[in-house]
Amino acid sequence: MDSNIDFENFGFSELSTKSSTVSSEILRYFKTYCEGKKKGFDKLNPKEYINLVFLTLMLIKLLKEEINGINLNEEQKRAFLVFQKYGCHELTGEYEKNYLKYSIWRKADFLKYSIDKYDIFLEEKNREWKKIYAIPIPNYAHMNTIGAVMLRVANKLGIFDF
Repeated sequence: MDSNIDFENFGFSELSTKSSTVSSEILRYFKTYCEGKKKGFDKLNPKEYINLVFLTLMLIKLLKEEINGINLNEEQKRAFLVFQKYGCHELTGEYEKNYLKYSIWRKADFLKYSIDKYDIFLEEKNREWKKIYAIPIPNYAHMNTIGAVMLRVANKLGIFDF
């Protein structure tokens, strides 16, 4: 499988290189994914979770054809759609169910990162802090499902021998 992705334009040049093989990208993804699953995705610090989201987006872009070639159940289709649309800067479905809010706050010389439910108004909770950035990110609930999809694709490509 030949990858024609321009990683610099995709925005994640520090995560991957043009010389990486698909199998090494999948293995790197599962190393990070399994560490997150072991801790609990909701227990990861915000930077670790956003890194996992970026790795997931990159892998979905690399494996889009292979993912489209397997039969997905409804939950897997929903998770794949959430991540696929998110990679195109689009949101889908019920925002409160599909997304969380990743925020960066500043107070004096300190930064605080947080991941919170999408529908919570955080300015009341963080009165002392000034919000400098906030974006929706895919919900923790979809991470197990998308990981199962990636594992199916890895098995189909013969990267793991189960």
